[in-house]
Amino acid sequence: MSDLRRFQATASLVLLGFLLVIGLGLLAAGHPRAVAGLIAGGLLGLGNMVWMVSTAKRFLGHAPSARMLQIAAAIRFLTIAVLLGLVLIVSRVDPVGAVIGYGCFPIAAAVAGWRVLRVPPGVTA
Repeated sequence: MSDLRRFQATASLVLLGFLLVIGLGLLAAGHPRAVAGLIAGGLLGLGNMVWMVSTAKRFLGHAPSARMLQIAAAIRFLTIAVLLGLVLIVSRVDPVGAVIGYGCFPIAAAVAGWRVLRVPPGVTA
């Protein structure tokens, strides 16, 4: 399994674990409406990660310029921002839950990146 695939799988599992724990915490605290926002934001974060990894795979083997990387990142950022806005407006989910759910994405990516860097390539964790 390539490092990017390992990163994506690990980050997805960490993200889903975070969402499960936070969702159970929200339910226990008596905020069931926030769980829908948490799921919507988490799925948006998961989509962002899949898009990020697919962009990185496309650039492998090439020597992309800094400008190309900036344009790809800007397009992804703006698209995700518009999608988050649409999720909040159209589906009327709890905005705090959506922000918390989407905020789990960078944390999960950091944990997965740290994990991938610590585990040797031939070992499955």
